[in-house]
Amino acid sequence: MTKYDFDIPSECFNTNITRLTNQLWKLIPMKENNENWQKQLDTVIVEVAGLQEIFKQEVSFLQLLSKLEGIRATDLTFSHYRKNVFESISLLQECGHELH
Repeated sequence: MTKYDFDIPSECFNTNITRLTNQLWKLIPMKENNENWQKQLDTVIVEVAGLQEIFKQEVSFLQLLSKLEGIRATDLTFSHYRKNVFESISLLQECGHELH
């Protein structure tokens, strides 16, 4: 159940998790190509924070949000940046499995 007292169909939820996963994957080539990866990261953070708000009784996105905020706040080498993006994708997938 959500904070709005309705169930989200698994198909809709899975589609959203897949879309967010793809948004995270975009971060790697964006940084590599000196594109505005921070704006992309901010968009993902806002959406994950929204998921936390909607599902706050069922799953914690805190670790994922912390990792994403850390990527934004820290001047990482590219290899550490990429590693943290991969870990963020894994955390998102774990949160998705907890809910459906």
